Amino acid sequence: MVFLFFAGIVFVLAVGVLSCLDWWKKHVPLSQVFFWGITTVLLVNMFYTVFNIRSITVKPLKEVMIFLSAVTFIVLIYTSVIMLIKYILGFILGGFLKPTNPVLRFIKEKTITLPVLVGITAIIGVIGYIHMNIITTVDYEINVKKPSKNKSITAAVIADTHIGISSHKSTIDTIIEKINEIDPDVVLLLGDIFDENTTTDEMEYFSEKFKDVKSKYGSYFVFGNHENMQDNDFTAYFKDAGIKILEDDKAVIAGDITLVGMLSEYDSSGDPIDRIIKQKKVDTTKPVIVLKHEPLGIKDISAAGADVSMHGHTHGEQFPFTYLPFSFLNDMMCGTKDFDGMTAFTTQGAGGWGFHFKLPAKSEVAKVTINFEVK
Repeated sequence: MVFLFFAGIVFVLAVGVLSCLDWWKKHVPLSQVFFWGITTVLLVNMFYTVFNIRSITVKPLKEVMIFLSAVTFIVLIYTSVIMLIKYILGFILGGFLKPTNPVLRFIKEKTITLPVLVGITAIIGVIGYIHMNIITTVDYEINVKKPSKNKSITAAVIADTHIGISSHKSTIDTIIEKINEIDPDVVLLLGDIFDENTTTDEMEYFSEKFKDVKSKYGSYFVFGNHENMQDNDFTAYFKDAGIKILEDDKAVIAGDITLVGMLSEYDSSGDPIDRIIKQKKVDTTKPVIVLKHEPLGIKDISAAGADVSMHGHTHGEQFPFTYLPFSFLNDMMCGTKDFDGMTAFTTQGAGGWGFHFKLPAKSEVAKVTINFEVK
């Protein structure tokens, strides 16, 4: 599946590059060598940034590389998709319409279309780059039928910060401020806080700053699918910050509310929810909140007796027009949704993976108010 995904990306990129080359040869009085030089530099920078930006220690250079990577990706992907659609439509309609038909000529036109597309997508790339940096607090409310000693609790929920590309030290500062503004009873970190591009320096900074977080019942973390790509023992940074890690384990807060933290869907050592509930002797007659990075297997979580499940992973809709295809890969994308009487919540996350770009989804710190004994 991963191979097919990347093969598709490479194919679409090739369509865009070759379309641009065709336009370049006709309208720019410079050699193909110059074109391929620019294209190669941008593509190498794009892939290097995604997979190894942590090796760049010069901050200004790192920021430029991240910016160019995001804009290059958006320009090439969206220009390529539109041009590919034009080619397909031109091929199909070419069998029914005369070459002089104005509709067919409009579809096949590239002289004006291509530079306009590149310009528009470049602007979108810049907007998405800026938009990812804007951290907002978004309110959600969940009602639980079971009684509790608590009328309600407030959770500050973060996920998918992907510190390294989508988040930096200033972003960490903002996230900490937003959490403390919520004045939460509990803080829940739903995975992919770190990923393969998070440097040791950034992990140390996160750990030190997170000590400033204030909450009544503490902070809890579950693994995402990217944390295990770290070479270092990153768990020490969470523990040093006072964050409890739940690995197929439970914790009871506020007297009678059980948090159950599951391992990532991609961790083969993880247990199914019903086994965790049984082995950890979770009292399902009282409120149960399940934490899992991916919004997958939610019906099983509901059937196991949970009242609430919380997730990250999807990033909302990090890139335009990706909501529908990614919704097929997950049980839900963002917000709240009922699953057989249990409410599932998925945050849009405070960042995203791969590219410093997020649009139309928000980078959010979620304020989730959970009310109990609501009939």
